[in-house]
Amino acid sequence: MYCDGEKVFVEEDDICMTCENYVKEFSCPLLLALGAGDVFMEDNLVVTKCGFYKEFKRLLHIIKESDENEDDNTY
Repeated sequence: MYCDGEKVFVEEDDICMTCENYVKEFSCPLLLALGAGDVFMEDNLVVTKCGFYKEFKRLLHIIKESDENEDDNTY
């Protein structure tokens, strides 16, 4: 993670990439504080442990159409 002016950049090595606060809701208190200028980062930082971290898991399901729906071709 690093800052450039008022922008915060998250890198692939940061655990933010798999955090629900970043991926799903973009409501991470750390990123919001950095973006608002409430806290400052002087150097690059690799985030490996964070008190706000919530693991985000994608759950995908394949749904097959039933035979009943094949005859119903309404548009």
